[in-house]
Amino acid sequence: MKSKMLIVLTAGLLIGAQETNQNPAIKEVRQAIGVLNDAFTKRDADAIRKLMIDEHLSITPYYGGLVTKADQLKALPDLQLIDYVAGELKVTMLTDDAALVTYPLTQNGKFKQRALPIKNYASAVWIKRNGKWLEASYQETPLSGD
Repeated sequence: MKSKMLIVLTAGLLIGAQETNQNPAIKEVRQAIGVLNDAFTKRDADAIRKLMIDEHLSITPYYGGLVTKADQLKALPDLQLIDYVAGELKVTMLTDDAALVTYPLTQNGKFKQRALPIKNYASAVWIKRNGKWLEASYQETPLSGD
């Protein structure tokens, strides 16, 4: 009896996980974060502006502290991303209109002529406003071994 119960529970979890992966919101968030990451690599201020909320906050080792969207756009000429390779994205829906995205990150570049940490772990909160997914916050944490 216990083994049958375990099989049913496992099957239910697997079906639930598949349904979550097919959630249209998750696909939309994945697409939006890819566009935003590309915009930073290309230093496309207009695209960045459109994909982040005005109250956006970011913290990375190279900014030297908490920065706003306006700060990031102002510092964009100082950021040179040669490569920004996001690993497997994990998108966790917090509500219908909010998602947490986490992923390993490998990057190559400079900020104000100082090398960026190569191996990092990134997390971002995305919210849906007026039918569009926008990044609300972003954090990069360097991993040891650089």
